[in-house]
Amino acid sequence: MRVLITEDNGELASFIQEALKRAGYLSDIARSAGELKLNLKQLNYSAIILDLGLPDIDGTNVLKSLRNSSNTVPVLILTARGGVQDKINGLNLGADDYLVKPFVVDELIARLRALLRRPSNLSSNQLDKDNVALDVISRSVTVDGKNVIMGKTETAILEYLLRSPGLTVSKESLENNIYQSGYELTENALQVAVHRVRKKLKDSGAVPTITSIRGIGYIFK
Repeated sequence: MRVLITEDNGELASFIQEALKRAGYLSDIARSAGELKLNLKQLNYSAIILDLGLPDIDGTNVLKSLRNSSNTVPVLILTARGGVQDKINGLNLGADDYLVKPFVVDELIARLRALLRRPSNLSSNQLDKDNVALDVISRSVTVDGKNVIMGKTETAILEYLLRSPGLTVSKESLENNIYQSGYELTENALQVAVHRVRKKLKDSGAVPTITSIRGIGYIFK
């Protein structure tokens, strides 16, 4: 899963990103509302952590814009505005949770996990194709109901492919969605990782297969 951290304090944003990494989440940082909009055009996020005190547009207006455009991505407001009315306004505008700074990072992670387990998101908790299934919360992979052990990168690759079954996925989009921003990739890192996923699925008796489309990317069908 990938989370968008919208926070203009660079040091705090990096701190949150490192905490999310330890908890098993990929994340990107947007330091303004403008950057948030650019990120949302390029990638799909499982959740957004949103500061209200952004330098260009107030976070409440960002939230209002998201909901007015029918974007239902879970939003956790993380702000220094701790008044009761601030919390009411944020939740009424469509925030899914509200946490006041200063905060305990373990609570932030716990609240994020809770958001992703809520009933509104249950429809996307289980991804499957034929006899292959992935629980996106527990990160467990099964083939015919039997567990298949996969690493974090392998599971992220399978998740992305399961979200686009039968469609050609470009190498670039796959890299952008499974590797942390700034991660130094070797030339054939993705190719090797995809090969491992393909082999584990084949050895487990999976019906769908990952096919390489030369010069373009991959297709899972």
